[in-house]
Amino acid sequence: MKNFFLRARWFYGIGICITLFFLSYGFPDLLYWAKLILFLFLIISILDYLFLVFTDKNIEVERHVYETLSLGDHQKVKYDVTSRVKWPCRIEIYDEFPSQLQERDFKKKMLLKGNSSSDYIYPIRPLRRGIYAFGNINVFRSNIFPGLTEKRKIVECSEDVAVVPSVIQMKKFELQVFAKTATMAGIRKIRKIGENDEFEHIQAYYQGDSIRSINWKATSRKNQLMVNKYQNSRSQIIYSIIDKGRVMKMPFNGLTLLDHSINSALVFSNIVLRKHDKAGLISFGNKIGAVVKAEASQRQLEKINKSLYAQKTDFLESNYELLFYQLRALLRRRSILFFYTNFEHMVDLERSIGYLKSLNTKHLLVVITFINTELGDRASLQSQTKEDIYRKTTAQKILVDKEKIVNMLRANNIQTIHTRPEDLNINVINKYLEIKAKRLF
Repeated sequence: MKNFFLRARWFYGIGICITLFFLSYGFPDLLYWAKLILFLFLIISILDYLFLVFTDKNIEVERHVYETLSLGDHQKVKYDVTSRVKWPCRIEIYDEFPSQLQERDFKKKMLLKGNSSSDYIYPIRPLRRGIYAFGNINVFRSNIFPGLTEKRKIVECSEDVAVVPSVIQMKKFELQVFAKTATMAGIRKIRKIGENDEFEHIQAYYQGDSIRSINWKATSRKNQLMVNKYQNSRSQIIYSIIDKGRVMKMPFNGLTLLDHSINSALVFSNIVLRKHDKAGLISFGNKIGAVVKAEASQRQLEKINKSLYAQKTDFLESNYELLFYQLRALLRRRSILFFYTNFEHMVDLERSIGYLKSLNTKHLLVVITFINTELGDRASLQSQTKEDIYRKTTAQKILVDKEKIVNMLRANNIQTIHTRPEDLNINVINKYLEIKAKRLF
């Protein structure tokens, strides 16, 4: 009985028949027809019910969802519906979605022909990391004719799916960085400083290659332009440092700044490893969180991804002093540090600038701060009321303070990326490629 539920649609017809039956006492000629109509309704409903019960196994519904979902990306859930019944039927699908998706109105109706199949794709966008529990699928089926009853079938297909830092973005930017058309995707091609890199191989000339690197001997042999390729300096130690303090709880486009930083750290670490450098990870709040020592091993990206998956923010102030001593004990050689954080007030920066300057002296520090796009929109609106004027003035003041913070960082010779959350990945990658090309380390 667990998988059985009968939804009767014929009670309206019975109500009409019963009403007609009682009215027929005043009209004896209608008594016979009222009884006949009521009897026919009952017989047809019973036959309709029996047909649904005995053909229940001939309806199949399958859900297809990725083994892991990427945080913040648009993905899809696919449903395959198959009918091996010879007659057409109506199908309604109600899926038990995870509570994190907040999908409470999911319903799909479809009309299936006899011995046919159909599919349906439903878009989703997970906004939190963690385990998403998909439940069973409830399928309501009725015959096109007479369609007086409807039977529910529960397809037991519950499964748990992990939502992890965006693997989709990681693969997307990997393709963009190493493609010949990288500039079309926003990846800046930066001229390398110096010509002392180690020779790697000879390849055909592509648009954008340096003319100075043309190998004329190889060109004459191949009868096409050939260029020398040099490998960049390798085995640099590069860490992604993620602030988990209260300032990273701010939401933008459905994700917190921490989630944007986590996605970016995964994308960036993958590029670093593909460039044959050593990638590492450190997270901190009021205490040190994850520490993944920089390596260039094949499993390093998997270690970083697992550590990023478990990161959570809190509502406490970040301890920069603790971070400084942790890095001093961990890093024995000069390294490149990409520091994801956010300063909303000058006071916050003034408390931490001493530690940042000390880190920048021993290492190459790149501080990544975020542009508050919502404040920018508020500051550009026209004011019509006193309340609008107050909000606009406040927004403009905060934006001015933000510019002062960025200028103060740069005045102390600290590399700074001031970016919108949606442009975070591309700006971080470009800064890394710039550092590599200009040998700023």
